[in-house]
Amino acid sequence: MCKFTLEVGVMKGKGGFILVFVVLIILLLSAFIALGMAIVLNLQRSLKVSFDTNLKASEVANAGIEDAISWFKRQLVQPVQIFSPTGSDTENPTIGLVREYLISGNIYGRYEVPKNEVEDVSSRRGISQAGSVWKIVSYGYVYQRIDPTKKFNESPNKILGRSKLSTEIRRIGVNLPTKAAILAEKNVQIGSGGRVRAPSSTDTAIATKGKVNNPQGQIVGKILENQNMNLDPISIFGLSLEELSNLADISVSSVSQLPEKLPSSALIYIDGNAQFSRSRPLNGGGILIVNGNLNIQTSSNSNFTGIIYVAGNSSSNYEQRAPSLISGCLVVTGSVVNIQGAGEISEVAFEENVINMVKRRVGLYRRATPIIKEEIQ
Repeated sequence: MCKFTLEVGVMKGKGGFILVFVVLIILLLSAFIALGMAIVLNLQRSLKVSFDTNLKASEVANAGIEDAISWFKRQLVQPVQIFSPTGSDTENPTIGLVREYLISGNIYGRYEVPKNEVEDVSSRRGISQAGSVWKIVSYGYVYQRIDPTKKFNESPNKILGRSKLSTEIRRIGVNLPTKAAILAEKNVQIGSGGRVRAPSSTDTAIATKGKVNNPQGQIVGKILENQNMNLDPISIFGLSLEELSNLADISVSSVSQLPEKLPSSALIYIDGNAQFSRSRPLNGGGILIVNGNLNIQTSSNSNFTGIIYVAGNSSSNYEQRAPSLISGCLVVTGSVVNIQGAGEISEVAFEENVINMVKRRVGLYRRATPIIKEEIQ
């Protein structure tokens, strides 16, 4: 009986030890699991912070590109020949275009558009006019400002994220071979109710590589026939139709896709024939490119201020009916020009101040290529 009691006690002692051992193992495993989860969560937070700051740095670098484009647009002498921001345009003219701004707390954004990395690439793009195409490089930084007396990249300040972006910008040139209300590749017909007006009788109203057939409407100014002039888009704008389409503020394949109200100063591209009517008049301004034939119908009350370029074809004529007014210049290739009215006036008037306005507002620098994210060396 004593022996049995002793054996039971020993077994109970062993069982208790095993239980304690198992509990300890469970506690250790729990501790390891908790530690592992803490490490994983901390790593996730670190990766998220890294991702967020680098993403923010790209936004800062993009702000630098937009500021640089704005700088190019503001210059009084166009096209720009040298990139050299000074005065209030930059916080460090030695580097180039530099800005810093507060993001949150003691976190700041800084962009640098270095002078030595902004280059005129016009000749490389086949453009003879210097300053027409520029490559812009912008560096964006997100940093923690601990000591404002130190540089952003100097300890104890700490860079949290960085990014390098680049793009190209270019101007839209406007080079009319002759100052005239109508520049045409083929014959021009001005019927009854049609009017073409130069600033004076000594200025040119119509210049064509063809003939002006038996004009019955009113023409104020000289008529120049059989002219030797280039009216292709590269000669007029320094750009192909495809490039103009890519640069356009509005690029559509039909009139129905245009916004209800057109801007007063924009580059608008229509890839195909375009017809404007009473229910859909042509009212707006800037540069209108039609890669097809253009038809302005009777009673449309259209009024466009700027340059209209029509890359037409022999399938139909350029047609303009009354009442309508184009102030600036009309350039038509590939099709005959036919302007007339019935009881009202259908007019094209050369306005040099309008041409100059288009050059200033629409022809200014704009982004020509997508943003490219580059590796920081």
